[in-house]
Amino acid sequence: MNIDIKSRKYLDRVMNMENINNQKTTTTSTIILVTIGLIFALISLWGYSFIFGVIGVIMGILATKNGSKAGLAVIITNMIFMGIGLMFSEKIVDYTINLIN
Repeated sequence: MNIDIKSRKYLDRVMNMENINNQKTTTTSTIILVTIGLIFALISLWGYSFIFGVIGVIMGILATKNGSKAGLAVIITNMIFMGIGLMFSEKIVDYTINLIN
């Protein structure tokens, strides 16, 4: 089956546009995963550290699977904040309540 040059160029352009669209959605989903992971890291400081920390680590793993190097930072941040939250969450909550009042 012979394809003329115009048709071939058009098909190449369409395939290139699909690749660009796939890259944009990948970066958008990665940004969302990293942001949610960091939010869960902060929440784990105040309470339920183990639950929110694990969810944040999972978000970091998913971001890393999408090809983001920021996913590793999210994993490490969640593990550190989870440890701090497990040890000092009562003091952090008391300090926050005193700061608000």
